[in-house]
Amino acid sequence: MRGLGAFLPERLRLVDDPYGLRFARPVRALRDDSSVEHRGRRTAPLWLRGYLRRFAVYMQLRTRVIDDDVAAFAAAGGRQLVLLGAGFDCRAWRLPALADVTVYEVDHAATQAKKRSIMAAERTSARVVFVPWDFEHEPLSALPDLLKREGHDPRAATMTILEGVVMYLTESALDATFACVRSYSAPGSPLAVTYMDQELIDRDSKGLTLQHAAFRLFGEPLRSGFDPAAFSGWLQARGFRLERDESAAGSGSRLLGADRTAARGLRVKLTHFALATRV
Repeated sequence: MRGLGAFLPERLRLVDDPYGLRFARPVRALRDDSSVEHRGRRTAPLWLRGYLRRFAVYMQLRTRVIDDDVAAFAAAGGRQLVLLGAGFDCRAWRLPALADVTVYEVDHAATQAKKRSIMAAERTSARVVFVPWDFEHEPLSALPDLLKREGHDPRAATMTILEGVVMYLTESALDATFACVRSYSAPGSPLAVTYMDQELIDRDSKGLTLQHAAFRLFGEPLRSGFDPAAFSGWLQARGFRLERDESAAGSGSRLLGADRTAARGLRVKLTHFALATRV
């Protein structure tokens, strides 16, 4: 979806991810072949429509909000970034702001092997440290020590990104995750987290029933959501202060202006991009 952002109208493009489509085999040719890419751009109004278009715009919003927070952290002197469940996130390669920053990518070894293979020829000004981790079978309480062995300094500010992660975690896994982040983060360290409104997890409608079924089919059922009014208190109980909590619809109004209707849809209205600080 990040890669498909390049095929949106220019007014809706908030970030450029030239790497995203490399990880999506069915549409990889859109970026691998210049003639195919040209045809794809020309015909995008025909195929990049409906839910696909809204999701691509949503990813532009989510990515831009977090990119801006990362750039602000680096500009303030932050030099350590941890991506929990890094997946195929390519910020270390995309963002010039991460020059001289050490990026710790924490994820399953198999995922990392594929990513390293695809990105092997790409240079980055950031220092990328791959930290293999099996979230299903290894206790998160052990992760801070592993990060330290990889060169992480728990006394220095560390920004953590939890993007598109918490909605798949159980309540106990959420507690373990935030306890882990608090353990390796110095006071004042920022945490960028995306979450779904509990209404999106609970609401019983045809559209959401199909969406939940799709997530279950891929082995990642939606498990956790939050009441935005209670999220600040939930974070505070775990050692974090909420600095900003913006719905995707709010981000659309702020970043897209008159084109905010391009991001309309239930998924957008009920998802949030939050920034917190370790107290």
